[in-house]
Amino acid sequence: MANRWLEPDAVVRYNIVMNGDRRPAPLIWLLAGDKGGDTAQLRRLALALGWPTVEKPLKFNALYRLPNRLLGASLLSLSATAGMAPPWPDLVLSAGRRTAPVARWIRARSGGQAKLVSVGRPWGPLAAFDLVAAMPQYQLPARANVWPARLPFNRIDPATMSEGASRWAPLLGDLKPPFLTVLVGGSARPLRFDAEVGRAIGRQVDTLARDLKSAVLVITSRRTPAAVTAALEAEIKMPRRVHRWQAGDTSKAFAGFIGLADRLVVTGDSASMIAEACHTGKPVSVAPVPLDRSWREQLPRVLWRLLPRGVIDELHAGGWITLPRDMAALWRPLARERHVHVLGEPMVATTPPPDDLPAVVDRVRVLPGS
Repeated sequence: MANRWLEPDAVVRYNIVMNGDRRPAPLIWLLAGDKGGDTAQLRRLALALGWPTVEKPLKFNALYRLPNRLLGASLLSLSATAGMAPPWPDLVLSAGRRTAPVARWIRARSGGQAKLVSVGRPWGPLAAFDLVAAMPQYQLPARANVWPARLPFNRIDPATMSEGASRWAPLLGDLKPPFLTVLVGGSARPLRFDAEVGRAIGRQVDTLARDLKSAVLVITSRRTPAAVTAALEAEIKMPRRVHRWQAGDTSKAFAGFIGLADRLVVTGDSASMIAEACHTGKPVSVAPVPLDRSWREQLPRVLWRLLPRGVIDELHAGGWITLPRDMAALWRPLARERHVHVLGEPMVATTPPPDDLPAVVDRVRVLPGS
């Protein structure tokens, strides 16, 4: 059946027959925090499940800065708690640190009726969740309730890409296909993405574009420093068009440039951008972004190496620690399996990675009845 999105304050239990099953369809609460990429993944999962869904927008106060170990299962970090009332859902979808205490509170208030599914790092004890769909960069220990997904569930709707491409094609002037589209992220711990890195990526993009005889379309993101954009652009000598991110931009440049692309390059700092690129089915090159070598980023890594792996896994599973993101752990396996090419390395033919979402949906479907 098609998914039904209900009003945020809906409290009525909807009795919907699914595939001849006379039981009411499970009701989903989708916790929409302040991270657009997280919410997009949850919406994708909810749509794939096809169950009635209530999206609960969450607004946070200053207490969200407290560690989740202190917040526990609570609504202390919410500035408003309207809508957090029975009848309780059968399934709660959450993603990100700020939503985890809220999800756990809902489960407690429901008397355990509400099953919890976390996408990405759960930011709490693994045992507090019925299923965690975890991507490789979070380095979660193997557990029965941890599903190791290759990539986030982010993707761009084909119709949106087509619309954006139609809008941008006549705006590119003398630039003609084939197009090499470059998606640029920015600084994100524990990586270093400065002007020096931007110049190196720009040189590699220019070399690839020359080999492919492609024009280059570059689009930056909210996190891209101006110095990185300038350094990267200066190194690209092939015909190019650079679109800089700006708040409130309605030009559909991101979807349009991806839609026009014959090949994509994506910087290795963003799991969601890598996923969006891979899920287009087009050839993808990942541009590695180096680790920050400052003592602030290196000291935790040194400390973790002093502990046995089993101890680290137990601390991690208990929600006492979180390990630094390891972005190479996400894209290196994709490169080994020839789902992506690594920018700067010899060119190889690639095939799109398998879609993990159907397998996760199958795991989630059995939870409400367990």
